[in-house]
Amino acid sequence: METLEKLIAALYAEPSNENNKAILIYLRKLCKKNQTILIPVQEDRPLRLTMEQGDNVYVAFTNLKEKELGPSCEVKEESLAEILRLSNVSEAVSGLSINPWGQSYYLPKVYCEMILDDKNLESEIKIVQGDITTFTGDCIVNAANASLLGGGGVDGAIHRKAGPQLLEECRNLHGCKTGQAKITQGYQLPARYVIHTVGPIYSGKHEDSHALRDCYWNSLTLAKQYDIHSIAFPAISCGVYGYPLKEAVPIVLKTVADWLDQNKDYTMHVCFYCFDAETKAIYDQCTHME
Repeated sequence: METLEKLIAALYAEPSNENNKAILIYLRKLCKKNQTILIPVQEDRPLRLTMEQGDNVYVAFTNLKEKELGPSCEVKEESLAEILRLSNVSEAVSGLSINPWGQSYYLPKVYCEMILDDKNLESEIKIVQGDITTFTGDCIVNAANASLLGGGGVDGAIHRKAGPQLLEECRNLHGCKTGQAKITQGYQLPARYVIHTVGPIYSGKHEDSHALRDCYWNSLTLAKQYDIHSIAFPAISCGVYGYPLKEAVPIVLKTVADWLDQNKDYTMHVCFYCFDAETKAIYDQCTHME
């Protein structure tokens, strides 16, 4: 476990996607070697810890010294793969925290599943607060209306930044149905492409979640068709269309994780752009990827 501790320390010293990826790759290697890890137990069952955000997690320690940094507890050796599996399937927890009292490393369910199911670790999910029109990757997604002719919010901001040529190309697309996606050039935007998708107007019905899922799934599928490997999403339907963020974000994260799972042979860097601190906080609470 000394190597794992060094990798976590390196991430603290230099937070980066590469250092995070190195930890995930090493954890997968440990699982394949049937490596064990220390876990706190109560009545021989894994003990849960409540985080500051109120979420429950399972806990693991790389050594006894890390365990002794916190409250006294009984520990036992457990298969790393097994505690990752339990963290992934248990509805009572949101993930696994390694060395929670020291230089901790949090594995949300998405990461646990990626490690166990041999998913493409080159792909990544990132959360930022900022202006999506400044994204310098391959493509940004526009939360458009059905006409594709521009509107308010992020839709209007994208059209203003891209310039009038975007509107001219959109006229030739003849609109878009809810949940579907269409692509244009980015013109004056830093991103080469814009994928336009129409989110559902929130009604509280079951169909809303299916339509929201379709927006993300179809956008990623279209991006793959155009050899796009980095894409930025706004919080689709969470503005004037009224979709509650706390309901939307778990759907969005699971949809993207499922898409990456079904496209293991394709590297995709996904960035969620949050327009304010409240939005980012909700994404962070769901993923613990801060």
